[in-house]
Amino acid sequence: MTKMRGTSVLVAVEIAGVVCASVLWAQAIQKNAPSDPKAAESKSAEIVTYQAKLMKAMWGDRTKVILTGGVKFTHGDTILTCEEIQYDREENTAVSPGKVSVSDPQCEITAEKGAVYFKKRLGVLEGNVVMLIKPRQEEDRANVQAREDKESIRAKFSKPTTVTCSKLDYDYRSKVATASGGVTLRQERRTVTAEKLIYDDKKQLVTLIGNVKGVDEEGQTFQSPDKVVICIKKGSEWMEAPNATATFKVEVEDQPSSK
Repeated sequence: MTKMRGTSVLVAVEIAGVVCASVLWAQAIQKNAPSDPKAAESKSAEIVTYQAKLMKAMWGDRTKVILTGGVKFTHGDTILTCEEIQYDREENTAVSPGKVSVSDPQCEITAEKGAVYFKKRLGVLEGNVVMLIKPRQEEDRANVQAREDKESIRAKFSKPTTVTCSKLDYDYRSKVATASGGVTLRQERRTVTAEKLIYDDKKQLVTLIGNVKGVDEEGQTFQSPDKVVICIKKGSEWMEAPNATATFKVEVEDQPSSK
């Protein structure tokens, strides 16, 4: 008698769960992004503090402010650290030419350099981008229950997930985040790879593009050469993967030998 341990659909869902966890990092970036000026008029001001060993302001053809040495920005429970930030008032840009670290209770991000283009409402992190996504504290109870159902999407949020890529863009006007350049997601012994990952916060869509591959802890695999689209909207979750292929394992029970 043959007993299935999973199906191609369940393998896809398991891989999708790891992918869905990656959307948390977008929220961490959004939290640090400047708000829309029109929206800011109806909001109360929030305090952002910074410290640096040296602050240098320059006036002339261009107004620039440079912070160097142990630069640290704190906004609520979110902390950004680097060794240098260059702010150009005319261009309305802030650039960190060296390593950048952003952390809050849900996410830790590091990169070789970063920049914010305020006119474009665009934040960019580049070079060996590494994101550690941690489950939200308020979801702990739900995660405990979800662990009892290992095939549920929510169960995949119960463990930390690491995302690596070459570049991370976040358009905080449209609330669209894009990770590109060798995107890899790892959660314990599960791995997903793709050429690009796009998260649309307004539509609650996660899209993996280009040679999407996944493997779980049992060696079961999932692959889609074009893309995988996942809707994570509560109550109407779905997943779509054109030309998908998968492998899964089955348990085979020995038949009693006939005499």
